[in-house]
Amino acid sequence: MLRYLSRKAHVYADRHIGKRAATSESRGGGGAGIGNVHHQLIPTDDSSLFRHVAQPRTVSVIGAPMTYGQPFVGTDRGPELLRERGLLKDLSSLGWRVEDIPDIDFDSICAEAAKNSNDVHTFPNAKHSLQVGAGCSALADLVESKLRLGRFPLILGGDHSIGIGSLAGILRSNPETGVIWVDAHADLNVPSVSESGNMHGMPLGLMMKELIPDRSVIPGLEWMETESQYGSGPPRLAPDSLVYVGLRDIDKAERRFIKQLGIKTFTMYDIDHLGIGRVMDLALDHLMKNNPDRPLHISYDIDAVDPSHAPATGTAVRGGLTWREAHFVAEYVVKSGSLASAEIVEVNYTLSDEDGADDTVELGHNLINSFLGESIL
Repeated sequence: MLRYLSRKAHVYADRHIGKRAATSESRGGGGAGIGNVHHQLIPTDDSSLFRHVAQPRTVSVIGAPMTYGQPFVGTDRGPELLRERGLLKDLSSLGWRVEDIPDIDFDSICAEAAKNSNDVHTFPNAKHSLQVGAGCSALADLVESKLRLGRFPLILGGDHSIGIGSLAGILRSNPETGVIWVDAHADLNVPSVSESGNMHGMPLGLMMKELIPDRSVIPGLEWMETESQYGSGPPRLAPDSLVYVGLRDIDKAERRFIKQLGIKTFTMYDIDHLGIGRVMDLALDHLMKNNPDRPLHISYDIDAVDPSHAPATGTAVRGGLTWREAHFVAEYVVKSGSLASAEIVEVNYTLSDEDGADDTVELGHNLINSFLGESIL
């Protein structure tokens, strides 16, 4: 496992991310653009939070720079750009011990997997399944190991296909975990119905036995039907252990699956109608009603947020969460005391101009601070 961990170092020209942040002080006066806005980083003093994390509380920052689950280059830079924002220092300021794990070396893992790519190892409508599967297997092992040590895995994507690995490690550690999926898309496809074949649209579908009983038929995903190194069985997610927040772009097959499986779903229509506070009340009531002590995982696709705030992502859809709604979702889950792991995905600086990319990375950074307990009061 350790041979697949490495930290990449890059030197960027001024036109890349960070230029606006570095010059925002000099721009003063004249406007209320995001570059002129500052806030204090205040940790919560509520000792009842993060009750599933062992003392002293330690966050394991895991870079998962996957790019093979979708067609655009750039998602593999997400972990690096978030770290450059001062993420590790902020987490420390919030009272966490920080274990900064070098990014998983998906370049090496995926290159090794691709050596076996031939006509025998292809699968209809699951693009790059060998590469995605190999990378997610390494991520699953790492996430599971950190949870078993009582740490809080904070996973920095990468495209949303890493959810296959994140969920596998989480569910192998604790099969009762409830999942809050914040996304414009349902990610409930399986290869037989996917309209694109892109695996960032499949992580939840691949976790549900009702949709794909045997994942070993997909090259690269054979490991999902075997025991982990700790003896835990194949990871599966029950439909009633999942809640969607923020959906607004759903494939026909996904719509059918959601209704057939009875998955609790809050679309943007529901948020408009009920308000984000009531939506989150209902979301957590659903997950916690039969098990008030279950751990929670939040998987946050940056495209859940309206592209006016987060344009640098691969599948942006108008009409998403506002800046405050986006933060409220994270803050509310933290206030439950049950959040045990989190991931943020699909930040892609190449898909917007400099200002849009900078705003998207900054939003991702701020959301992570909310995951880890930043408090207004």
